[in-house]
Amino acid sequence: MKTPYPLTRLSGKRLRSLRGALALDGFVLVKPLGQGRFGSCLLVSRETSNYVLKVFNPNDVKRRKEKLTRESKLLKRIDHPAIPKLIQVLDRDGFYGLVMEQMPGQSLADLLEWDYAFSKTEITAIMTQLIAVMAYLAGLNISHRDIKTDNILWTGAQLSLIDFGTASGMSRFNSRFNPDFWGIGDVFLRLAANCDEMTNSSNDFSLAQLDVKPAQREFIQRLLCIDKPYQDFLSVTEDFNHAWLKKAD
Repeated sequence: MKTPYPLTRLSGKRLRSLRGALALDGFVLVKPLGQGRFGSCLLVSRETSNYVLKVFNPNDVKRRKEKLTRESKLLKRIDHPAIPKLIQVLDRDGFYGLVMEQMPGQSLADLLEWDYAFSKTEITAIMTQLIAVMAYLAGLNISHRDIKTDNILWTGAQLSLIDFGTASGMSRFNSRFNPDFWGIGDVFLRLAANCDEMTNSSNDFSLAQLDVKPAQREFIQRLLCIDKPYQDFLSVTEDFNHAWLKKAD
């Protein structure tokens, strides 16, 4: 398991101040989970439940708070079992952060780092759930914009999509590139590279060498804009169901 990143930006007086701010709402700091460019993620608890607190760096709060609040506004609109619910916005004592539902599972990035061998059935299940979640978001006119293995949790049966820090309302993407479509295709390739049923060799891995049906390869190529790019999630869902879920006659 990865060692959690040290909370260098929350050491000493600032860490004590955060504990005090959390206590005002009944939360207790349990442990650090990770640290990124814009802040830190912490495990916090209240009564018998655990939550994830995403707290932002103070300089970013000063410079771009309006942009940071976009994540909470979008999460308030979302009601899906695969996406963490926003529990509370923490905005006091110089801190700004989001308390969110703790989702189950390990990130796909961690599983790949641990050399977990995904089966074709498991990859199909992950893709089925991911596309369904993305289609739901598209129906709300929301684009996640950061689909990658780090932001997808997997229990072996259940998928969760996290980190809406770069999400926004859907705009008119360039017809040759949609970050959500491309992200789904990229996630597939990374999982397929660790799937013995799909790869003939561990050397010189490429999409062309995958052991998949022509319609399945074409689907991935369209997600990655190698072939005619997709324009909407309805077409993505229909083609995926036909290529990956439809049983042969």
